[in-house]
Amino acid sequence: MKNRKRFLSLALMSAVLSTSVLTGFASDGDSGEIPTLTWYLPGNPTNMTSDGYNAVMEEVNKYLEEKIGCHLDVKLFAFSEYAQKCSTVISAGEPYDLMFTCDWLNNFATNAGSNAYLPLNDLLEENAPDAMADIPEYMWKATTINGNIYAMPALQTYAKNDGIFLRADIAEELGIEGSSYENGVNTYTLDDLDNIYSQIVEKHPGIIPADGTDIFWTHVDETYGFNFLGGFEVPGVVRFSDESKVIDQFQSDEFMDYCKRMYEWQQKGYVQPDWASYVTMTDQHTIDRKSPDHVTYQAGFTAPNVASMAVSDCGWEETPVPIITSNKYAVTSGVTQSLTAVGVNSRYPEKAVQLYNLAYSDPWFVNTLLYGLEGVNYNKVSDTEIEIIRDSNYAAPLASFTIANQFITWVEAGAYPADVWEQTKAFCEDATPSELFGFIFDSSNVKSEVANCSAIYEEYKYPLLCGAVDPETVIPDMLNRLEQAGSAKIIEEMQRQVDAFLGK
Repeated sequence: MKNRKRFLSLALMSAVLSTSVLTGFASDGDSGEIPTLTWYLPGNPTNMTSDGYNAVMEEVNKYLEEKIGCHLDVKLFAFSEYAQKCSTVISAGEPYDLMFTCDWLNNFATNAGSNAYLPLNDLLEENAPDAMADIPEYMWKATTINGNIYAMPALQTYAKNDGIFLRADIAEELGIEGSSYENGVNTYTLDDLDNIYSQIVEKHPGIIPADGTDIFWTHVDETYGFNFLGGFEVPGVVRFSDESKVIDQFQSDEFMDYCKRMYEWQQKGYVQPDWASYVTMTDQHTIDRKSPDHVTYQAGFTAPNVASMAVSDCGWEETPVPIITSNKYAVTSGVTQSLTAVGVNSRYPEKAVQLYNLAYSDPWFVNTLLYGLEGVNYNKVSDTEIEIIRDSNYAAPLASFTIANQFITWVEAGAYPADVWEQTKAFCEDATPSELFGFIFDSSNVKSEVANCSAIYEEYKYPLLCGAVDPETVIPDMLNRLEQAGSAKIIEEMQRQVDAFLGK
């Protein structure tokens, strides 16, 4: 989920670690009878050293050799450079076995449509029995394009709603009652959020109320009633009020409203004046979420585990108040926000699927991969809770939501309730299902148009979405360029596929 970019780190350090630290085991060509599988993941490679990685993987590989007869080589890159690295690997046709992919980083639909990933239909039943037995059928639909399953979903927070978390003492001071996790009662609007920020600025001069660590547009899609079909950067959405009609979100009143709102927030001092540079990481500075002046936490959804994440990231003493701005939906993007694909040129596709199944079902394997060695990198507090040794040589460099089954991972004591995953499952169960759940846009017929439109949008994205430019001046220019690049053809193709999905 998009707020998880807290794992971002310096690209230079990541490159060094990715080329030196992460090659500690034999390659496929010289591994003898024990194949070494390559797994590309985003995370925080600066949280580990070469010695730390090698020590952890020595134990992991002993275990893997005994369990499924393979070794593992993790290629870990910072979130800020992960997509580009994967693009390079895919374009070069390099063999790899497993790769994290999703709808917001290393785009799943685009890569699957370009035949970068291996169809898994004939591999799953035999090689991933635990995952196939437990993962709901509708989640597999979200990874299926033209009858082919191109990725394996992770069990994590798949229901989505929009909102922020407000520091508890500020909420009490302003007399703000939070929304309910379970049913979204007391749902707020963006105008309400504007009013909350106004009160904070008035009562606490100098505080910038909005959490500017991410692009807010990616956290208000449900608020605006949009179900994104091809990713945030690709033209084409449906409204939940009419999921049969595809529209161009960039031409919508909602997109203009959002950009105008962000432009106004800049003028009012609700967000950092250089928000765009924070988000793109073009500067080396980052927002100090543990500052006493940091009062909100941006969330792509307001599940209990994200509330706990806010407490951990911000160092807050109390659970924050959820300010929910949308209904709760079960949408395809709730599943496609965390997927694992097998490379089309994988030398060991069966072993790759077996490895995913082990990560899905085996707590020792996945938690050792995430947290390292007990007594060295972490200490156990209970059966499900640990204390991470932050100054160790392997201090939780991987992100738990990227690996198969977050619901069997341990949590950091004090940062999360011991039963946070039970709470999160309950949060997901009462979501309203989208009529298009399981729809995946196949971009193969409009690959050049998607690539060109995405590149054009990338030029305008940060200035517009962060309120740095006047949208009434800039959006018309962007729309003209998108039209010339073939946005209408993308919408037409997407509509054709939606009609087919709905049986029209």
